[in-house]
Amino acid sequence: MRAVKLKLTNISPLNYYYSQGGQLERPSTFIGDIALKYSMLHQLGLGNFFDAGSYQPNYSELTGYDFWFTVAMPLNDSTGQLMGVDFMKPIIRNTMHGIDFNGSNVHPEINAGSSLYKNFYMQQYLKPGNKFIAYFISEKEMDLPPVLRVGTGKGGLIKVEKVRDDNQIKAYVNLYTIRNIIRKTDVYDKISKMTLPYFEHITLPYIIVGPIEDLRILTMIYERSDH
Repeated sequence: MRAVKLKLTNISPLNYYYSQGGQLERPSTFIGDIALKYSMLHQLGLGNFFDAGSYQPNYSELTGYDFWFTVAMPLNDSTGQLMGVDFMKPIIRNTMHGIDFNGSNVHPEINAGSSLYKNFYMQQYLKPGNKFIAYFISEKEMDLPPVLRVGTGKGGLIKVEKVRDDNQIKAYVNLYTIRNIIRKTDVYDKISKMTLPYFEHITLPYIIVGPIEDLRILTMIYERSDH
């Protein structure tokens, strides 16, 4: 397994997973490993993940490709310490809701739809210039694209740069990915018992822990079980 340290910089406003508070929605302070892998597959033209009849992703489809990202966290390049992120000023979103299927407002199976209505709410984007650190782990050496599209509608641009000085391993991993997608319960149990300074259950598919500072543990997570 190869582990390459990456610096990811959003170069356009980024609208990603939302934390809602009152009438304001704002993105999280991380970029998820699941989202990054879907973004990479989309960039490479791999997979067919757009099923019109599917209401939620089938994460097991990700296991067919031998590369993974760790969770991208806002880390200081020199100290490896977690940092905050900068948000843009809140804006008012004016959105039309209620179209259920194919723009018809009527689902073909249940013959029912919902009435269209306008929805106004406040929303914040991640400001361009935020920097995140992640590891790209792969079975074989792979060329990484210079940019990835992530976020809602893949409308946010992320600049991808390799970090040459990767002696200081500061990787944050998603326990949900390890247990429910890769299905390595032994590795999940091992990491769950470790005393790590950071633990946050953001939402169902994101249980983030770290930092993992041992490269052997990091590669052990993502290597194929038949090795």
